[in-house]
Amino acid sequence: MKICFINPAPRSYVIERGHETSGAYPPLGSLYIIAYLRQQGHECILLDQHATKIPTSRLLEQVKKYDPFVVAFNSLTDINHGKRSTFIAQKVKAWNPNVKIIFGNCHATFNHDRILAKYPFVDVCVRGEGELTTSELISAFEHNRELTNVLGITYRDKGNIRVNPDRPLIQDLDQMPFPDRSVLGNIKYFQNYGGLNADYGKFTSIQSSRGCPYNCTFCCQSHISQRKWRPRSIPKVIEELHQLESEGYTNLYWVDDNFTINRKRAIQLFQAMRREKFDFVWVCDQRVDLVTTELLQEMRRAGCHTLSFGIESANQRILNFFNKGFTPQIARTATMKAKKVGFDFTMGTFVVGAPTETLEEIKNTFVFAQTLGIDFPQFHIYGAIPGTDVWDKLVEEGTIDPEKYWENGVKTLVLPLEVVEKEMKKAYYQFITRPRFIFNQLLRTLKSHHRRKIIQSNLKVLGSPQGMQRFLKFTTTTWTHGDVPDSRQEQKN
Repeated sequence: MKICFINPAPRSYVIERGHETSGAYPPLGSLYIIAYLRQQGHECILLDQHATKIPTSRLLEQVKKYDPFVVAFNSLTDINHGKRSTFIAQKVKAWNPNVKIIFGNCHATFNHDRILAKYPFVDVCVRGEGELTTSELISAFEHNRELTNVLGITYRDKGNIRVNPDRPLIQDLDQMPFPDRSVLGNIKYFQNYGGLNADYGKFTSIQSSRGCPYNCTFCCQSHISQRKWRPRSIPKVIEELHQLESEGYTNLYWVDDNFTINRKRAIQLFQAMRREKFDFVWVCDQRVDLVTTELLQEMRRAGCHTLSFGIESANQRILNFFNKGFTPQIARTATMKAKKVGFDFTMGTFVVGAPTETLEEIKNTFVFAQTLGIDFPQFHIYGAIPGTDVWDKLVEEGTIDPEKYWENGVKTLVLPLEVVEKEMKKAYYQFITRPRFIFNQLLRTLKSHHRRKIIQSNLKVLGSPQGMQRFLKFTTTTWTHGDVPDSRQEQKN
């Protein structure tokens, strides 16, 4: 059976208007499903609108040329995948009413009933992990069987919406085939900030485990994974790394929900990578309260050049609200340890705009970022989305109407958006124009081969007025998702 997977462009990259994106990562979940389906003899292609930058009109032409029986959409709420998926899906269904339309990923998992109720052209939502569910679903389509026994789906049946029981999590991840990256063809994936490449080789993502035992209230992954962490065996991960090496990949991003939750296992993985003498340059995210000097040293020796810390806030009240389980001082200690170990780049992600967060607290976070010794901060204006505890709390309190905001999420800040955006732009400018910061960045670049390679790969951009303007514009960009509540819009008007 022919299946077409589509990875839509997110909201931050509106292709029809030619806007730039902040990067494009392989849709790893789709690649796992494609590998599993191909093992069973199905024919699959992937159309990645995000990475290829093709307009929707050309995307639809490619769908028609392939003429699939099933079109499956990778759909996320917070970057507007859901809205773009429905826009494309409606056009596909209008072209061929017999095509089966499937939605998957977080948006479909937590909004499955609303999606089917609002959009009659969507046939099935796959909830949770997709490999086994999609395989059984495709088999049912192929043999014209009822969908009653397919776990983990919500579907349309003679005008009624049926919600089948959840599918248990996959316990033995080693039984899953490696993501089938051959379907990507010549698509170039990249880490990119404001038009500047953050890597200089063939780039992909990789996952050594699934799930996270923590319960951060702004994250939906704990609900998908049921707060259970499931690792792949180290030999299997090493085997996939050898495959990536043979395919010419040099730059990696580990996308585990919690890469180093088991510190002993993480160190064993890094030591195994060193024994195999891999020459990868890689990036990962890191919880600040899991950091030890030994862990960071092993990461660095195994090829980690860039480390991104989830710091979130300078205010303990906000950290408690998001159930982070650490203090600002723990975050400071982690970043200082990383600085001593000598990573080429350290970054910190921060979230402002939590419900009841004051302007003073927001400014505290902006100032705090300057004291951590990181190379660059990423400030985000928070938006609550379905599947998170914050969303559930706001709905229960009657603060938001879920029927209005389920497709995009909703901003929760109590301050005017314009005020927060202005302060955020000021914070970025103040961060990068500090004389001591500029001096240290130049000194670190002179000492770092990796940093010099990054600059070399961006000479064409940095050497042009347009490229430099785009980069400077990025440094004052406010990263945000979620709609502004109607009440706030009314106040503005």
